[in-house]
Amino acid sequence: MARPSEQSKVKPLSRMAAALLPRERLGWSLNAVALGALEGGLLGVIVKNQFAAAASPALVSLAVAIVAGAPAFANLSSFVFAGVAMGRSKARMLSRLMAVMGLCLLALSLPGDTPVGLLLFTLLTVIARVAWTGILTLRAAVWRANFHRSLRGKVTAGFERLASLVTALFSALIGFAMDWSGEAWRLLFPLAGLCAFAAAAVYRRAPVRRQRVLLRAETAGRGSSWRGLTFAAMAAVLRQNREFRRYMAGMMVFGTGNLMVVPMLVMLVSDHFRLRPLEQVMITTSIPVGMMFISVTLWATLLDRRHIIDYRAIHAWNFVLMNAVFAVAAIAQAPALLWLGAVLLGSAHGGGNLGWNLGHHDFSADADSSVYMATHVSLTGLRGLIAPLVGIAFLRYLESRQPGLGAYALFLPLALNLTGSIWFVHLHRERRRRGLAP
Repeated sequence: MARPSEQSKVKPLSRMAAALLPRERLGWSLNAVALGALEGGLLGVIVKNQFAAAASPALVSLAVAIVAGAPAFANLSSFVFAGVAMGRSKARMLSRLMAVMGLCLLALSLPGDTPVGLLLFTLLTVIARVAWTGILTLRAAVWRANFHRSLRGKVTAGFERLASLVTALFSALIGFAMDWSGEAWRLLFPLAGLCAFAAAAVYRRAPVRRQRVLLRAETAGRGSSWRGLTFAAMAAVLRQNREFRRYMAGMMVFGTGNLMVVPMLVMLVSDHFRLRPLEQVMITTSIPVGMMFISVTLWATLLDRRHIIDYRAIHAWNFVLMNAVFAVAAIAQAPALLWLGAVLLGSAHGGGNLGWNLGHHDFSADADSSVYMATHVSLTGLRGLIAPLVGIAFLRYLESRQPGLGAYALFLPLALNLTGSIWFVHLHRERRRRGLAP
């Protein structure tokens, strides 16, 4: 069965939207350089290699879990940004947050190889990722206003493809530099910070289509009830929208498995496989991000034609396959399979990022779009706070029982992914029985 006519009719870009594309591409390409230095896998590798002698193995492992999980748990701040942004210019706030991210990147190159340096590096990473959370939260509202639903997936895919390519290349450059000299990453982080400042300048005066209407909708009628965005407001969203609530339940289980993988990989590629820094960065960051460049267009075509629940019922199994490959690679001590797993991780994340950025629109109205995104992002932050710590703790526990046993820890995220995927298939079949799914 076809999607509802509102979503199935493809509308051409308006003149304003078409004019915005070059500015958007430039801004998000510059941000992609900054993100190349803030990817969780890369930061975990830097902590594991740069600060290994600065503190006890337990503290270094904790720092790895925090910096690798920061891209996710920083999302807990999304409600703050969504509430502050209600009725205010999104472009201006986006610009300010990009500047904050730039300042953090400049400062990240300064901490020395001491316990205090490790603490400062970890703290700056979290602040930078919190700023990026605000950018993601506000960006969703801007893209919803500027691009029609039937083209949003394709347009977003274009930005994601370009950004993923730039991010992959810059993270690989940092990995190559670390292979040349362990301290060389300190020379490239300031460059990433300058790119964030340039992106802020580009976005400072970016127009938003029908901005006055959007701001009035946020501050009047139903939208005004969300001005004081709190966890109570999140509970209200989940209580009132059953389909969204069940989708979020699946994402909690499924996403928890996803967020365990990279921190565990950082530990395994260093301690079990003894790979060089460049190889560690390539497997945990550069190849996965680069594969998003290849895969995201295919996933966008699927997302534009299906409801997010039907989309996840297909897409989720890519994460199951990826986790299975990584588990076999770790247990069999087969480094070649790590490279295959990295490719599958990138393909899965290519579709996952699209669904994460756009999926909430299939449940929300215009006035509450930012609230639904904030709810989704905040729940991502909740599992991001828990999952990396649990994953690393489980790996260290198994390793303490018997050296080498930590490789079996990857079965935990695999089981969570499998459970979540089965749940999405169940939700899809329910929608099909009601005549809502193809």
